[in-house]
Amino acid sequence: MTHLSYRRAAVLCVLAILAAGCGQSADSGRDRAGGASTRVAGQGGAVPSHGVTPDALPTEASDGPYYGELTEPRLAERPAQASRDCRGKKGLLVEPGPVDAAMGLRAMTVTLTYCGTGSFHLDGYPELRVLDSDREPVDVRSLKGTDAITTGMRDPGPHPVTLAPRQSATAAVVWRNTYTDTSEPPVRAPHLRVVAAPGAPARTVTPHGGIDLGSTGRIATTAWEKFTRRGADGQ
Repeated sequence: MTHLSYRRAAVLCVLAILAAGCGQSADSGRDRAGGASTRVAGQGGAVPSHGVTPDALPTEASDGPYYGELTEPRLAERPAQASRDCRGKKGLLVEPGPVDAAMGLRAMTVTLTYCGTGSFHLDGYPELRVLDSDREPVDVRSLKGTDAITTGMRDPGPHPVTLAPRQSATAAVVWRNTYTDTSEPPVRAPHLRVVAAPGAPARTVTPHGGIDLGSTGRIATTAWEKFTRRGADGQ
């Protein structure tokens, strides 16, 4: 064999070694990737490669904030108070306020603003229905008066309230999230339907954080009271 043949043989040998090494490296990479995938799956399933897009998120609470697990809202996350803004609106405007949470007690102010003409009369308590994500009623009792849930809430009791256009009335809504009956899952619902007075149209609101009733099965309200600001009627 000539000197050139030796060199050619050496070059071919080197190329063969490199090719084998590259193949081994690629196989090792696949092994490592496969091992990692197996470990992830063993911990509860591999994450889909396509991820989650905003269009894939649930939309059943389209007229209010979407929520997952209910948590006590931090102060910075609480929404602003009711706007009481009739611009572009007719009839009754019903708005939920922030949900205050303390020691399992929940309290929220519901504000009704009259966006019509003439006057609107109230005399008593709003009718409440807790609704699930499909807007179907949940098996929850609606109480008139709050003493059965808390004695720390002032209830003005039924009395005539007359609203002129752009005037408002408020009612406090309270519930507890106590959970003692472990035979059933805790009640958690996103919506609250409010009927201001007999014959009035129903309005559905979506409180921030939803309504977490635990196993108590009841929600209560005070009577309507005319909203005042600094001693004068809010207009």
